[in-house]
Amino acid sequence: MTEGLEETTRDLIGWTQTVLPGRAVVARSLGDRDCGEGVDLRLISLAPQATPRAIAPPLILTADYLVTVRAADPIIEQTGAMALMFAAMEYDEAEVALDRDALKLCADLDLPPGPGFVLRATVSIARRRAVARAALVRFPLKIDAGELGVLQGAVLGPGDTPVAGAVVCVEGVDRAAQTDAFGRFRLRGPVGGKGAPVRLNVRARGIEIDREVETGNPVILRLPLEI
Repeated sequence: MTEGLEETTRDLIGWTQTVLPGRAVVARSLGDRDCGEGVDLRLISLAPQATPRAIAPPLILTADYLVTVRAADPIIEQTGAMALMFAAMEYDEAEVALDRDALKLCADLDLPPGPGFVLRATVSIARRRAVARAALVRFPLKIDAGELGVLQGAVLGPGDTPVAGAVVCVEGVDRAAQTDAFGRFRLRGPVGGKGAPVRLNVRARGIEIDREVETGNPVILRLPLEI
C-alpha cells in the first residue's frame, strides 16, 4: 500500500517503464485526448475504503488507473499490452480490476480505442486531525464466539458461469467482499452464528439481488444476468 496519490502515480510510471523499457510512459488527465505512442495512465476513479483498527488509522482509498498501450506497429502494441498485463498480475502494489472494461472506458472518454486494462492501487495518507478515543468500557464485555466465523461461496450467472467482480454484502453488518475471477468470495467476522440464517445482498453489472442463506456451508448465489 503506497502513501500519497502522487507517489502512487509515480510508482506506477516507474513500474511500467521497467516492464516495457524504452517505451514512453505518460500520466494524462481525463480531459487530455492525446494518445501518443507508448503507455498512457489516466486516473479514472477514487473510492474510500474501510480503515484498519488502530489508535490513529490512516485514511485509505482505492485508485483506478486506465492503462492503454499504443504503437504504430500492431504487433508491438499487442505484445506490449500482453506483457504489461502479465506483469500486472504479479504486481504486489496493485491489482487488475476485473470489473472495468478498458475499451468501454476509452469510448466513454472519447479516446481512440487501444488495448489495455484498469489497475487498482490502494493509497493511504495520515489523518490530518486526531481521532477521538473511545470511552472506557465499564462493564464486562460479552462476545458470543459462535457469531464470528467465515462465510464463503460463489456467485454464478446463467449456465453456472462464474461472475467476477460481484460485490457481496451482509445486511446489517459492515462486511463486504468482491468475487475473484472464479466467482468465489469469502466473508470473515460477525457473519452470523453457525447454521443461523443471514441475508446477503449481491450486486454485479447493474443487477442486484437479496438472498437469505445459512452459514456453516459454502453458498451458491445466482444472478439473473443477461447473456
